[in-house]
Amino acid sequence: MKHINMKYFHSRRFKFGSLATVITAVFVAAVILINVVVGLLLDRFPVSIDLTSDNRFELTQDSINFLSGLDQDVKITVLAEESEFESAGTYWKQVYEIIKDYAQHSGRVSVEFKSISKNPGLANEYPSEDLAEGDLLITTDKRYKKVDNGSLLSVSTTSYGSYTYSSQAEQQITSALMYVTESNITKVALLSGFGSAANVDGLQEILTSNVYDVATVNMLTEEISSDYQAVILPQPAEDLTAEQAEKLSAFLDNDGAFGKTLLFVGNGTEPGAVLKNFLADWGIEMQSGFAFEMNQSNMYSTTYGGLVFGATVADDELKSALNNADLPVIAASATPVTALFESKDNRETSVLLKSSDTTIFVPYDADESFDFDSQDQTSMNLVVEGKKLRSLDGEMVSSNVIAFGSAQMMTSNMLNYGGYGNGDFVITAVNAATGKDSVVKILPIDLSYDTITISQTQVVTYAIIFIGVLPLIVLAVGIVIFVRRRHL
Repeated sequence: MKHINMKYFHSRRFKFGSLATVITAVFVAAVILINVVVGLLLDRFPVSIDLTSDNRFELTQDSINFLSGLDQDVKITVLAEESEFESAGTYWKQVYEIIKDYAQHSGRVSVEFKSISKNPGLANEYPSEDLAEGDLLITTDKRYKKVDNGSLLSVSTTSYGSYTYSSQAEQQITSALMYVTESNITKVALLSGFGSAANVDGLQEILTSNVYDVATVNMLTEEISSDYQAVILPQPAEDLTAEQAEKLSAFLDNDGAFGKTLLFVGNGTEPGAVLKNFLADWGIEMQSGFAFEMNQSNMYSTTYGGLVFGATVADDELKSALNNADLPVIAASATPVTALFESKDNRETSVLLKSSDTTIFVPYDADESFDFDSQDQTSMNLVVEGKKLRSLDGEMVSSNVIAFGSAQMMTSNMLNYGGYGNGDFVITAVNAATGKDSVVKILPIDLSYDTITISQTQVVTYAIIFIGVLPLIVLAVGIVIFVRRRHL
């Protein structure tokens, strides 16, 4: 039998080695225990952390505030298997997390996943709806609203031919929640009956998303009901008739009670005589032409030259109500709007949006001989609000006409792109005019990913650090530790 050297067990090497072994074992056991406990807790209380710079996987504070005030139960039914919906793709993951977040912030909201293909009876419960896999049903005891799966994400093409993705999930879902729980929904009429007009599809969409009920009223055959809070007048190619102008005036007067709003959208041409006189009564004049930006640093698209540029919100009260006043409002093909007076009798005007002081006026009929460089550069009004005020029962009331110099600034792409402030500006201005300043404003979330660009010098520097310097440091530390342990 070999003789055991008992001195070894009393040596520093054995003591330090044993201590290290014990510490390692305890540490490994602790890590395993912590993982087991955390895993059990997460199964029971799911938690996720959003590390994106814009918190794209979390609800905005506006939605959270709305949820905190819910006084009735709401069910969100996703017509899909949960596992399939969650794994549908990178962008759908964001939609999935947003949907789940509603229930996390309110005990009044429940979320259920139910595939329409495996539950065909759902179609019988909603016979008027064409339900599809991936759609959402938002329901209360009062009413319901279907959210098409195609409206949850949007894709747009940039001037460079690339694609940008935006999530409209929160916008659509919170809008639906507001709709099914709202007691009184603000009604808006889109006026027609005067030939072709400026395209206002984007304006309709953002109003609908923010719980405005938008219907079409033909001015040739219909009256404008007082049930409408506001009307939209896209600048017609043909002039208004005297009868149509009278209908507008009667609507805005509201039997002397006021409290109505007209949203006028220009298209670059000078209005006809009847429409021109109508607007002038509200202190507004539309010029026949465009504001053109001469300073290239203010342009947001070189494709259309100086016709697309960043504009400035001119009204301080409106600016303070914006979600993000730092985002540029893109004025595309904007017609200058003249405020004919600041105040006159019971009327007053205010400028809501203006160009930089480096813009020139380009007539609508300008040809190749037009000399851009010889024109005077100045700031121009792009959105002007005219008001008529009166005292009613000791309270000041008003009717309003908001004239937008650009239909292009209100396209779906412009209003929905998270990098621009167009959507925020438009809905805030309309909310203020219609008395809905406290309404929740939900805008699309840009899902674009930033690309990190580094120079060749940086590539070489990082290669030296990560391939050469850091491995050498690790090797040197390892050698030092090995030598020290050999001498214990």
